[in-house]
Amino acid sequence: MNSRQGQLSLLFLKSADLALILFALGATIVLNYAPEAHMSMPEYSLDFLSSRVKLSNAVLGGFLMYIWHYCFRYYGLYFSSRLSTPKEILLKIVRAVGASSIALLLIAKIGDWNVINLWTTACFGFIAVAFVGGLRMSVYRLSRRFRQRGVNVKSLLIIGGGARSEELIKTICRKSELGYQILGYLDSTPSFSQRELAGVPWVGNFEDLRQIIDRQVVDEVAIALPIKSHYLQIKTAIAHLEEQGVVVHLLSDFFTHQLARIEPQDFQGMPLLSLHSAPAVCWRTEVKRMIDVLGAVSLLIISAPLLAAIAILIRLDSRGPVFFSQERVGYNKRRFRMIKFRTMVVDAEARLKEIEHLNEKEGPIFKIRQDPRITRVGRILRKFSLDELPQLLNVLLGDMSLVGPRPLSTRDASKLEESWQKRRFTVRPGMTCLWQISGRSNLSFEEWVALDLKYIDSWSLQLDWLILLKTIPAVLTARGAV
Repeated sequence: MNSRQGQLSLLFLKSADLALILFALGATIVLNYAPEAHMSMPEYSLDFLSSRVKLSNAVLGGFLMYIWHYCFRYYGLYFSSRLSTPKEILLKIVRAVGASSIALLLIAKIGDWNVINLWTTACFGFIAVAFVGGLRMSVYRLSRRFRQRGVNVKSLLIIGGGARSEELIKTICRKSELGYQILGYLDSTPSFSQRELAGVPWVGNFEDLRQIIDRQVVDEVAIALPIKSHYLQIKTAIAHLEEQGVVVHLLSDFFTHQLARIEPQDFQGMPLLSLHSAPAVCWRTEVKRMIDVLGAVSLLIISAPLLAAIAILIRLDSRGPVFFSQERVGYNKRRFRMIKFRTMVVDAEARLKEIEHLNEKEGPIFKIRQDPRITRVGRILRKFSLDELPQLLNVLLGDMSLVGPRPLSTRDASKLEESWQKRRFTVRPGMTCLWQISGRSNLSFEEWVALDLKYIDSWSLQLDWLILLKTIPAVLTARGAV
């Protein structure tokens, strides 16, 4: 696609966006008010336009359209989406339409447009996202098909000849829908001289970059050099490419990381690359929290008679309080008081040192099958995990979740020696987890932690539901209970 075609395409997108967002506003007003006026939609539309076309409204409307255009441009909807995913594009549209909706509500207050209120603004937002999103997804899919046929293809030069460059080349060649034609790669290392890399020719040394840019059409350049050993070459290349107006892609895997996700951010004008190895905060995590609250409230109400009966049995069985609270280590190593039904004698904590040598588990945790400190009622409660029910209060308070790694005591947490084991603190601890449904106390500490990390790395709402469903038979059969 040449420059003129690109400008025409951009003009089409801008015009289509404004037309669709205006149509969304009109559709919102007609759908909400035509039934009240007992008029057909075409009749109401003509009546609405004829009675409200005023100079002041026209000025405010023009200003509103400019703000809408600015919102769409600000959120990057008029930059190349060649490397974007449909999810990323839709997210930009939602943000742009959200800002446009706020602008509409403000302008409506200034212009005293009575037809625009919170409800109609929300309707406008949904309709606009549907219209604009539908157009953009159609353009996105159509563009990918054209690129596969050789239309709108951009020339790409790669700087660097190592393993990362080879992986990049293979990915680009495999994804023809991205629409890139690789011209070749640059590298000054003698071992790469005159040698193809994944079928792509070597076109020169780093010093040849200026000459290549001057004599060939190069739309974009990808730099895949290790930053530590090639900092000066990278800096020089970027400076020259900026002068020529060439788009530069710098591979950001500067450090070896197997689990972390990279998130580019802008901090007060300074570019940042943030690495996240814990589940990202998103709508799924908000749904998880909602399920936690609703589930905890429901279970507390349903189990209220059982909770009362357990409390009475504990008081009849041994002296001491009904509940036992202990400081545990939670999300990001924050400490909280976890509540349980008391299953041991009152001085159980003081007697721990006397029996610590009987520990049957390796690692920091303490477990023995015949713990002399456990009461008669406590043994039954532990067998069926009924002592854990008061932790529903911790879930309500936000200290815990229904599903997540079991919280460690401060004693056990302080004895974690391997840094990889501490990644379990990157999520909120839970009442049940993969450990609970996979053998409980029959598992070693290493297996326990491995299951926690597996849960963190593969977390989803579906996985939480699966664990909750499998917890019921695991508890009822007392599998692996101590």
